[in-house]
This record gives sequence, structure tokens and C-alpha cells, in this order.
Amino acid sequence: MTSLAQLSDPHLRAGADDRGAARALETAVAAVLDLHPAPDAVLVSGDVGERGDPVEYALARKLLAPLPMPVHVLAGNHDDPDALSEAFGTPARYVAEVGELALVACHTSLPGRLEGALDLDWLEAQLEATRGRPVVVAMHHPPLLTGIPVLDAIGLPAEQRAALGDLLARFPDVRRVVAGHVHRTAFASLGGCGVVTAPSTNLQARLEIGGQAFDFRPEPPGFLLHVELGGELVSHVQTISRDG
Repeated sequence: MTSLAQLSDPHLRAGADDRGAARALETAVAAVLDLHPAPDAVLVSGDVGERGDPVEYALARKLLAPLPMPVHVLAGNHDDPDALSEAFGTPARYVAEVGELALVACHTSLPGRLEGALDLDWLEAQLEATRGRPVVVAMHHPPLLTGIPVLDAIGLPAEQRAALGDLLARFPDVRRVVAGHVHRTAFASLGGCGVVTAPSTNLQARLEIGGQAFDFRPEPPGFLLHVELGGELVSHVQTISRDG
């Protein structure tokens, strides 16, 4: 059995007015530490900081430091990929071993843009290299539609979602595609593979199908726990009390 906890979108801010982001991430870390058995690794799937300030990443390292297992980070559209890589000593995209799983971490952020893009050639090469092993593909921008237009407009373009679906259909070893960005838990299927987005560790996007405005609310934060069980993978949603 292998398990991977996924935290997402803490949006840490330097200074006092952080909308509770630091306290929320501290509480999320405590909730992960309360899991038994402990996960083999933790993924933070983007928007670690709000402005891409190195001070935000220093704070993130401090808040994540209690986790004894490997912590893998991805850059989101709010992050500075170079500053994040320097702070955590990890490249923008990579493959990591998490127990029996191969974690293929993609880079989808574009400089100065809210929407994302996926290097499908790079991903295909990594999936070829990991054939025969169960794989989790991670990215910040999710390859799904939420039905909330203001969020879908800043996701991956339709042609890339379709091309990714074709790619996934050729690689049945991919057990799940996991993402963040939309500040909600949502599920879909693409190329016969399950896709899931993680909630934010702090603020959630309002669930309004057809919604045209960004509206983030202090709904219950949470995280995902992906567990590989004899060739199958289940993704659990764990909510977190704001009181710790």
C-alpha cells in the first residue's frame, strides 16, 4: 500500500493580512500528521504563495517542516517557478518515486497568465519511461471543466484536454490525474482515467454553476489522500476544521 497526501493552493502572503492562509496551512499539516498510517509523501499542487515572493516560500518551508515524509511541490499561476524551485530544491517538472507509485509532476503555469498549458511531449516521454508502474500525474491546472465559467476560462485549453485524453487512453498505468487551481474538489474522467482536483487549504471557490465572478469563501478547507491498493487507486477527501 502506498499513500500520497495532496495539499493545494495555500496562497501564503508575506505580512499580517494573509486572510488566514498561514494558520490554515499549519492546521492542514497537523491534519496530515494525524493520519495513521502516515502517507509516504505529500504533494503541494501549486499556488504555494500569493505573489511569488521568496519570503512566502520561506514561510511555506517553515510551515511544512513538521512533515517527516518527502514533500513535493508544483508551481501554480501565482507562483514564481524559479523562486519556488530555489526554495525547495526541486525542478519545475520532475518524476518522483512515492512507494510503489511514480509521481509525474507537470509544469502548467505560464508567466504572467492565469490560464495554463501542458507540455504533452514531455509527459508522454515520462509515461513511456514509467511503463509497468502505477502512475499519478500531477499538475496545477486541471484538465476538466467545472461548469463554473470564471474558473474554466483559466484552465487548460480544450485542445490540450482532448490531446491529454488521447494520451491517457494509451497509458493505462496512469491511475489518476490530480490537480489544484480551482479551490474545489471536482471529479471527472479523461481518456478512461480519473481526474480529481484538491480543495484549498484555506479559501474555497463558491459552487455556482454558470458563475461569472471570482467568489472565494471560508468554506471548510481540506486535502486529498490518494491510496494505491493492489493495482487500484482510491482518492479520499478529508475536510479540516478551521479550529484545528
